[in-house]
Amino acid sequence: MVEALLGVTGSIAAYKSLELLRLFRSNGWNVTVVLTRSAAKLIGVESFRALSGRDVAVELFPSKRVGTGSVEHIDLATRPDLTVIAPATANIIGKLAHGIADDLLSTILLAIPQEKVRAGRVFFAPAMNTNMWLHPVVQENVQKLTHQGYRFIPPETGALACGTTGAGRMASTELIFRLCSISLNQLPDLKGVPVLVTTGRTEEPLDPVRVLTNRASGLLGTEIASVLMAAGADVKLVAGEVTVPLPPDAIRVRTAAEMAATVLKLLPGVKILIMCAAVADYQPVKTARSKIHEAQLNIKFKRTKDILQLVSTAPHRPLTIGFAQDDSLTRARKKLQEKKLDLIVANPVNTAGAPTICPTVIFHSGRTRRFPEMSKSEFAVQLVKIIADLYQHKNKGAG
Repeated sequence: MVEALLGVTGSIAAYKSLELLRLFRSNGWNVTVVLTRSAAKLIGVESFRALSGRDVAVELFPSKRVGTGSVEHIDLATRPDLTVIAPATANIIGKLAHGIADDLLSTILLAIPQEKVRAGRVFFAPAMNTNMWLHPVVQENVQKLTHQGYRFIPPETGALACGTTGAGRMASTELIFRLCSISLNQLPDLKGVPVLVTTGRTEEPLDPVRVLTNRASGLLGTEIASVLMAAGADVKLVAGEVTVPLPPDAIRVRTAAEMAATVLKLLPGVKILIMCAAVADYQPVKTARSKIHEAQLNIKFKRTKDILQLVSTAPHRPLTIGFAQDDSLTRARKKLQEKKLDLIVANPVNTAGAPTICPTVIFHSGRTRRFPEMSKSEFAVQLVKIIADLYQHKNKGAG
């Protein structure tokens, strides 16, 4: 049974924490809620008590204790498997960054054992005005805490309570829950490693209403990106069309050409490239300006840009992982060699758009590792562990 601590601070987004608490509880987690005084003024303590089934902690020196130990804030810091602060204000981030403990929640955060911090078991989901979030001091505090091992789930861009539009809206409760769940696995330490992941499918327009595309859902790529985020990596996700939710800072593209341009632009700052997107192999020679009718169905095609081939000849070549829909592994092995990949994942054609996968991982040396059928979320954890081992081995060799 997972024991979690949910810290809620005085942001207008505090009401979303009730939904996050509901997600935790519906998945069988035990949750202790700690409210700051400001949060308690914004939203009723009784709501959190009813949903959690436990007393809610607010005061550092309460008349009734919530923890099971003799020193409440130490018990609440050490007992949970993970801690998530959602929403996290600039105030609580600044307090922790500068070692200030002047209320119950800030005291708990300072008392969390560092091995839990380094294991990626303490999450912050910031929510605040755009100017506050982008303020250099706040960003400096975030970077300082990130360097120490604390995990930040970036806020979304959108309409804010103050009436402006910009970055600062708390990430979705589904994303927060997913990252917290992933963190319960034994993940490698990829803190600060810049990683680029592509996912989804590209679309090549035939005319104003039709496109050439495929059935890829984008599920595997988004799951890989989530695991990498939980492992502390600095992840950039480039996504074509998808049928799954994306993290708030995903970079959207549509065509193979747009994806190629985006990948090559970001490539110089990347240490690991994971090309999970299903990129269309062909595009029409000419896109019709008006809807194509039956008499015009003789369409000529040409090859799209081969992104992995472009990467293989680029001046900066990161650790590169490719994917292939291939039942026999023949095409996957050829692609591994021709594109100079460090690793390729071959999966059966019938897994496109499916929630499960039955993959075979082929290393540059030719060694293979077959996995049984499993969920794509489960495989994402296994794959990130393999990639982390390759990355660490490559760095040792370079050193």
